[in-house]
Parts: sequence; structure tokens; C-alpha cells
Amino acid sequence: MKWAVILVLLAASCASSAGPMQSVVRRRPAAQVALDELASARNNAALARAVRELGRQPFPEQGDEVTRALLERLFDTEGDVRAEAAFALGLRGDPRAGDKLVFVALDHHEADRDALVRARAIEALSKLARPDLHERVLEALDDSDPRVRCEAAVGASRWPAAPGVVNQRLIEQLAHENDPSVVRALLFALDRRQCAEALDALLRCAKADDAEQRIYVARGLKHSIEAPKALEAALGALSDSDARVAYEAALTLGRSRSTKAFDALAAATGHENAHVRRGAWEALNTWRATLEHRNQIREVVEKLPMPLVESRLASERSSSVRIAMLASLLPLIEQVLQLEEPDAAFDGASMSIAQLEGLVNSERDWIGVAQGLARCRHPDSVRVLAHIATLEPLAVREAALEALAGHKGEAARAVLLTHLADTDNGVRLSAVLALVEMLEPGDLEALERCYSSCEGDGTPEVRFNIVKVLPALGGDAARALAERALFDEHAYVRRVARESYAQLAGKAADASLLGRSLAHVEQARPSVDSAALSRSVPRPRVRVETTKGAMVFELFAEETPAHVLNFLTLAERDYYDGLDFHRVVPDFVIQGGCYRGDGNGGGTWRGRDDALEHEISPRKYVRGSLGMPRWDDVDSGGSQFFVTHRATPHLDGRYTIFGELREGFDVLDAIDVGDKIVDVVLVRD
Repeated sequence: MKWAVILVLLAASCASSAGPMQSVVRRRPAAQVALDELASARNNAALARAVRELGRQPFPEQGDEVTRALLERLFDTEGDVRAEAAFALGLRGDPRAGDKLVFVALDHHEADRDALVRARAIEALSKLARPDLHERVLEALDDSDPRVRCEAAVGASRWPAAPGVVNQRLIEQLAHENDPSVVRALLFALDRRQCAEALDALLRCAKADDAEQRIYVARGLKHSIEAPKALEAALGALSDSDARVAYEAALTLGRSRSTKAFDALAAATGHENAHVRRGAWEALNTWRATLEHRNQIREVVEKLPMPLVESRLASERSSSVRIAMLASLLPLIEQVLQLEEPDAAFDGASMSIAQLEGLVNSERDWIGVAQGLARCRHPDSVRVLAHIATLEPLAVREAALEALAGHKGEAARAVLLTHLADTDNGVRLSAVLALVEMLEPGDLEALERCYSSCEGDGTPEVRFNIVKVLPALGGDAARALAERALFDEHAYVRRVARESYAQLAGKAADASLLGRSLAHVEQARPSVDSAALSRSVPRPRVRVETTKGAMVFELFAEETPAHVLNFLTLAERDYYDGLDFHRVVPDFVIQGGCYRGDGNGGGTWRGRDDALEHEISPRKYVRGSLGMPRWDDVDSGGSQFFVTHRATPHLDGRYTIFGELREGFDVLDAIDVGDKIVDVVLVRD
């Protein structure tokens, strides 16, 4: 099937005011039209679509009427509709839905007989800001259906981590749970809850056949790593045949002060798998931070002889490993110098940029240098970081600015304040974020100028981060900027502004002003007729050619029509050809599709200033899920995409999934930072 054919099919029933590649209908007036569609739906499929659309209406901007409509459908005659309504209520997060959801999920006489409905209701309950319902959610661990038990376990991972009844109930369940999917969910939750008392329960799963269970065990061990049994288990996991397990074990060992852990990590820096080597260096950086005495530092130096390290740095081909090496080595070298000349005036020796350049084999290596300097205390660190902040590419400049956050003081502040006036929004964003803990009331003028002069791709992210810090600055000028932001053109900036204004104004807050901000609606954006797309080409396949091989994805046009149309249209225009995978987190995701190469570039097929509204569905993230990155605003998707290395329950119901990997899992595992997308092509039937 050719590009032209599939794109015509995708847009077949849409209005055509924007041309054949941008055939769209105007965005429906959100909640009211969704309510109208719900009332006029003539079949279950249309009803379910309308319910899902209602669930995507933001709370509290859209309040009582939407919640009431969803609660009515929670008792629909059709199970599919009830399940959609339950998920939608959790997506909105209106706490007033809690009691009805409890009735559907847990009432012993009236609970829904459909296990999928009960599971979705438990998922929804766990997302509500209702701590009084937590123990009720845990009752679902006794449900006969593993889907319901999974949601109860994952739900507990969303709550504040603290020892007590929640942890104990999860540990008790793990002791007798036989379903592998529920065991994974329990292990995941115990790790997310930082549960140290789960050690014995974790050890029982340390040799499981299921690799994802072993991953969560390796992660969970860090919460009790000083216990001898935990250390031995982590050392064993470092030799696991699955590189994802070994990577997590390395990070866990970085939490230990044991010399056994250090010896194992030092050896793992020569592991055959690049992700494990990276993990070992990242862990050594963490381990280095625990050093307190000169004898410890001397022991480290003896076990990592510098000629060997320099040789490895010169021969290392993985960009991410080199970054991790440099980030770890520079602070260590600084400590070594101080050890060898303890009586010398440390500020008497100048840090040479030329010497650092000798360590750099590629532009991206400067990211590692910047990360290392973030933890160096040499007085020249700020001067060198200021220099790196002038280099290309953008990712290097941004890494240098982010590193300055580790250097509190006027010198670092001066550099960051200067970059608030940069012409690039990604650079501005890095400066704003680095300044958060260094801001002074006198900086408000610079922040206001930054807010006012932002334009183009990335503007809302810069603006909302500025608005977020206003309460910490206080004063009339901060309140004036917050009031102005109440009517920003971007909805998410307005949302953050309402929170900041309320804090700044306190009891003097103008309720009518907040009300007008809440009612403010920006110009409607084009959107896609989801019903038309789901009838046309529900599951096209694409092959993503990379410098490491090919991956074939099935796309879910019936669930996420706008995302699929966006991806296919950009691919047809060769947008992705030659772009990097700019972000790789082993045992988590690979991410690409940023035209800037730093993760701050977005836009859609309609333009760089545009963003996709989310199409979050009940679908779960699994190994190979194709997801849409975003910043804090759920409606900020664009050209980028990520692919998961494993199930990631903390992303479920929070990020849009618009496809899934069908072929090329070895390529997924091999992708490293800097590998490129060669082409994205449709797979012929």
C-alpha cells in the first residue's frame, strides 16, 4: 500500500479546508459537543467513543455536567461502555466519583460482574485524591480476577511511599500470589513505594523465569542494599543474562558502600553490553559520592588506574557510555588531585579548557564533561561551564546550563540570567530550571522579559515554568505577572497561573478573575474525525529503518487517529530521515523524532507551533509500546516518539500509546544515543 493511498484513506471523511495532507474538521467545542454525541449515539461503539471523549475533558475546567454523565454510563447495560466510563472517571480525577466507583468495584452484593469493569474502576479509584479510599482499593487484592488484582497493586504505587499497612498488605499478597502478571505488579509497586521491609519477599522472586520480575527485584533491592542478603542478590543480578536486569543491578549496587559492590562495578565497566557498561559508570558516580575519607579515595584510584580508564575512554564507541564515564571521572580526578596535594591552595591551579578538549572525541562528549563539572568544586568550574554553554549542538549548551544548578552563587546566577535572553527557547528553559533554587526578587524583571519575548516552539513550557516560581519570589510584581498569565494563549500556562495567583493573592484573590481565566478558551485547533479514521485503515504497519536495523510497528488508528495521522504524514514528508535517537534510558525507553536533537523540538504535521491533544486510552504499556512524549501538559504531543523496553505501569493512563512493536526487538535493545533514523516506510500488505 502506498503513502498516498493510506493517507487519503486516513483523512477520507474529514473536512478538506487545509488540503489533502491536512484534511481536518474543526475542533469540537469540547465538553458540550461530547455530551451531545453521548446523547445521540446510536450503537455501543459510538457510545464508547463518546464516553472516552468525555473522559478527556479536563477537570476542574469541565466539572459537574461531565462527571454526572460519566457516572450515569457507569451503570450502562453494556459492559464495554461501563468499562470506558470507569476509565474516563479515573482519567479526569474528579474525587466526587469515588463513592460510585467503590460501589461498582467492591460492593459484595452489587459489584459489577464484568471483571474488566471492576478492574477499570479500581484503576480509577487509585488515581483520585482520596486517601480515605486507599484501604478499599487494597480490598481488590482479594478479587478472583488477576486483572483486578493487578490494578489494585499498581494503584498502590501511585500513593505516597511510607511504611505501614499498604506495604504490609502488598508483601502478604506477594507471598501467596500465583499469577505472573500480578506478581510483576506487586514487585513494581513495592519498588515504587521504596519498601525496605520487602527484602525477603523480593529474594523469593530473584531467580524467577520471568525477566521483568527479575528487573523489579533488582530495582527493589536498592531500598535495603546495606543488608548482606540484598547485596549478594544484587551482585548475582549483575551477571544476569538479560542486560536490562544487569543494568538495574548496577544502579542498585551504586547505592552500596561495600567494597564488593565497587569491585563488581569496576569490572562491569568492561561488560560486553553498552547499556550495562553505562550503568556501571553511572553507579560508580553514585558510589563516589559516598566517599568520606582519603583512604577510601586512594583505594578507588588504585582499583581504577587512570591509564586504563583513559584507554577505555579513547576506545569506547558508545556515546552514552562515554558521557557516563566523563560525568563520573571528572569529580573523581578532582578528588585525586586534592588527595595528592592536600596542602596546596586548590584555587591556585587553573582548570584548562584545552585539557578537557583532549578528552572529547565528539560534540556529544561535552554533555558528559558538563555533567561531571556539575559535581566539581573547582572554582573554575563555572567559567568552563559558561564556555560550554556557547558550544553546539543545543543539547550541549543546555547540559552546561543545567549543570550550573550545582553551583550556587553569583557567578553561576550571572551566566544563567544572561541566557534567559537567549533567542532559543530550549536554552531559555534550561536556564529557568537551573535558576529555580537561586532566584532572588530582583530577578523578576529578567523573568518577565523572558516570558514576554518567548515565541514559537517551546513557548508554553518556558512560560509555565516561569509562572510556577512566582510564589517563591512574592511581591506585587510577581502577582502582576501571574495575573497576566491567567489569560495566556496556552491553556496549561493558564492552569499553572491560577495556582500561582491563588498562592500570591491568598485571601485577596479575585474570584471573578479566576473564573474568567477558567472560562477562557484559545482559538480552536483543527482535529481529526476519529470515527472516520477508525473506519478507514485501523492498523497500518510501518518499518522504522535505523542505523542499527529495522523495527516494524503496528499503529492503532482506531484508538489514536490524530497521532497516527500525524506520524504517517510526517513520515511521508521524510521528516524523520536522519534524526537522532537523542534519549536512551536502558530498561526504560528509546526516544527520537526531535528536529533539534535535544528533546525540546516538537510540532505536528500542521506546523512547529502546533501540538496534539492527548488520546490516552486504557491500553497498557508493554515491551515495544510506541508512545507520545510530552511535557507537563497532557496536550503537548508532537513529532517525537518513544519505545519502551518493558512494561512501564507508571506511564499507563498518562501518555498516549499509538502503536506497538511487532518485529525488531533486538534492534530496540541495541539502539544507543546518537543512532539515527534512516527512513520510515509503510509495510505493504
